[in-house]
Amino acid sequence: MSDTDSDRKLPKKRSNKYPPAGITLEIMVRALVEEYGWADLGEKIYIRCFNENPSLQSSMIFLKKTEWARLTVEDLYYWRFGGRPADWVGPAPRPRDDGNFGDR
Repeated sequence: MSDTDSDRKLPKKRSNKYPPAGITLEIMVRALVEEYGWADLGEKIYIRCFNENPSLQSSMIFLKKTEWARLTVEDLYYWRFGGRPADWVGPAPRPRDDGNFGDR
């Protein structure tokens, strides 16, 4: 496998301004757990730290070491709560129950 083949499978490199100032990975995980709960979050993003004895501490350790998992969590956060950076490439947020888009 050449470098160009492996590059196609890696997530897009993020700018230095990503994520926006003030939104830490811990804030993202807490918000997603509050929104979905550990069980539903584990179904949306299948990683062991969300499914087997889930805790914020074990999730943070794994996500800080594993770039693909961290980027997947960040993408779900921005998909659900908005506030995506300009270079983000993913689905638009779903409309809220009242038909509007964006934050809660």
